[in-house]
Amino acid sequence: MMISNLPDDLVEEILSRVPLTSTRAMRSTCKKWNALTKDQSFTDKHIRMNVVAVSGEREFLMIKNYKAYLIGVNLHLHDIENNNVDLSIKCKGKLISLDNLDDVVTVSHCNGLLLCSSPRNMDRRLVIWNPYCGKPKWIKLRTNYTTVDRFALGYDKSCGSHKILRLLSSKLSDYEIYHLSSDSWMVPSVTLNEWDMVYMQSCVSLKGNTYWCAKDKTSLSYYLLCFDFTRERFGPRLPLPFIREGSLHVVSEEKLAMLLQRTDTFEYEIWVTDKMEPDAVLWSKFLKLDKRPHIYLTRDLLIDDEKKVAVLFYKDWKKMMKSYCSEAYIIGEKGYVRRVDFGELPNSLHCPIGMLMISYVPSSVQIN
Repeated sequence: MMISNLPDDLVEEILSRVPLTSTRAMRSTCKKWNALTKDQSFTDKHIRMNVVAVSGEREFLMIKNYKAYLIGVNLHLHDIENNNVDLSIKCKGKLISLDNLDDVVTVSHCNGLLLCSSPRNMDRRLVIWNPYCGKPKWIKLRTNYTTVDRFALGYDKSCGSHKILRLLSSKLSDYEIYHLSSDSWMVPSVTLNEWDMVYMQSCVSLKGNTYWCAKDKTSLSYYLLCFDFTRERFGPRLPLPFIREGSLHVVSEEKLAMLLQRTDTFEYEIWVTDKMEPDAVLWSKFLKLDKRPHIYLTRDLLIDDEKKVAVLFYKDWKKMMKSYCSEAYIIGEKGYVRRVDFGELPNSLHCPIGMLMISYVPSSVQIN
């Protein structure tokens, strides 16, 4: 029997097992399959079959040459006490790309959507897209772009609608919000915060809100700053594990993690949140790593919360000109440390500093 003659429910079951990286080819096969793969129930099932069912694998999205590649990272913990641990990284394939567009830089991501800017475009438009199932949507700025502009992507939990935050200066009171539901920019009528920022690290998104490691002119130390997209306002200064800055990460879409280096012992420490709200946070120490010579840690961090293990991707200062991560540390409890050398990785994994991988969970969110 030809597949075209099979019952619809059986066809859906078969197609849901097709790898995510073959989605484009599957859609182009026929109009019926194209329509099926855009159905909400199918896309949710497709993602579950490909992501949730793959035990132990963490997926990252890598942007290179204006295209998105799905990278699979698998940490095999056979017997950590006897050093029977392995780490594998593979390029699983290319997802929907931004072909034939100017240079694109990812500035924020949330709920499977990427918010990018085109730095060579004269009017500095933004583009938002779903690499799994979406056509890119270009967004024109309300006013001219400036070099101090910052952007963040989040969503309103009361209605599920995505929004874009644009900071127009170093003052948190100078901002505007783009609503994807109405395709329009909104300028707040009430001044909510007068803090003048001197430092804001690259943002991360968790449960629709955006977080920064930040510092303003009146604060004595660094702190965690949250923008609540539901209430459309900044929250209070939230404490960090230490007074200095560190790199923020998201753990299993449920927690924030912070990688810090102590100034007294020079050890690296990983802290995770036990409680995370726009106006409250509680931290606990997760793991630590002694400082190693000539190491440049990247922003990429993989954490297995249940097994109490973390993977730190890094660059050796002596290999900086190669511009790619060639090694990693696997660290665990009781001082366990193992160094992993990736050797000669596939070309698709060689990319500039700061553009290695984005922790990514595919979604079926459609952009109108």
